[in-house]
Amino acid sequence: MVKSAERVFEVLELFRRERKELSGAQIGNALHYPKSSTNVLMKSLVKLGYFVIDPATLRYFPSLSVTQLGDWIPSSVLAGVDARGVLASVHAATRETVTLSVQNDLHCRFIRVIPGTFPISLRLTEGFVAPLFTTAVGTAIVSQLADDEVAELVKRANQRADRGGERLELATVLRTATEVRHRGYALFYDSLFPDTGAIGVPFPAQTKSFPMAIGVGGLRHRIRRNASAIFRAVQTGLAHATRESTSHANQSAAIASWTHNRRLY
Repeated sequence: MVKSAERVFEVLELFRRERKELSGAQIGNALHYPKSSTNVLMKSLVKLGYFVIDPATLRYFPSLSVTQLGDWIPSSVLAGVDARGVLASVHAATRETVTLSVQNDLHCRFIRVIPGTFPISLRLTEGFVAPLFTTAVGTAIVSQLADDEVAELVKRANQRADRGGERLELATVLRTATEVRHRGYALFYDSLFPDTGAIGVPFPAQTKSFPMAIGVGGLRHRIRRNASAIFRAVQTGLAHATRESTSHANQSAAIASWTHNRRLY
C-alpha cells in the first residue's frame, strides 16, 4: 500500500474517533508519524481544501469537503433505507450490541456499532474486521451472493489456508447459505469470542457489489433464548424504515409532479 495514501485515511479515522481539533504534534504522536512527515501531510491536506487550520492555535480540523466526498453513498448503496434508524430501533428493542457490516474481500468490516447496554455486553469498535465464512454477519453476507461468487471466494480462502489455516468445504458453505436464505438469518456461537452468540441478517442494498448485514451479538445464553425475538426486531426495523423511505419517495414524486404541472400552466 502507498504509505502517503494510507496515512491520509489514518488521519481521517483519527479525527473520526477524536471529534475535535488536533495539533500537528497530537496527530503525529497518536499515529506515530515523524514530525516532518506529519507537517508535510497536513499542509498538503489544507492546500487541497480537505482540512482547515486555525492560525491562532495551529490546530487542524476536517473541512466540509470531506463529508461531501461520500454524502452520495447512502442513497446509492442503502436502497433509501435509514440504516442508523434501523440499528437504533433494533438496539432499543434488544439492548444487545448492534452492528452494520459490509463485505471486504474475505472478511467483513463493521462500519456501524452501537454497544449493548447490558452490564456484560459484546464490545466491538467501528472498523473491526471479522472472518466472512465463520461469523453470523459474514454468513448473512455470503447468503446474498450467487453460488459461483461463493465458489470463487471459497477457492481463494482455501489458497490462503494452504499457507496455514483451516480449509473450507464448498458444499458446506453453500448449504449454510441456503439455510440462511430460507430462515432469514444466520446464527453462530463462540465464533469471535467465547460464551457469545450473534445473529446476522441481510441488509437491503441498492448495489449488489456491497452486500451488507445487520448483526446483533451478546452473551450466548441471551442470544440463544432470544434469537427469534431479535430477528423479529430486525424485521420490524427494516419494514418500518422501508415504509418511511417509500412514503418519502412518493411524496417527493408528488411534489415534483405538482411543480412540473404548475410550470405548464
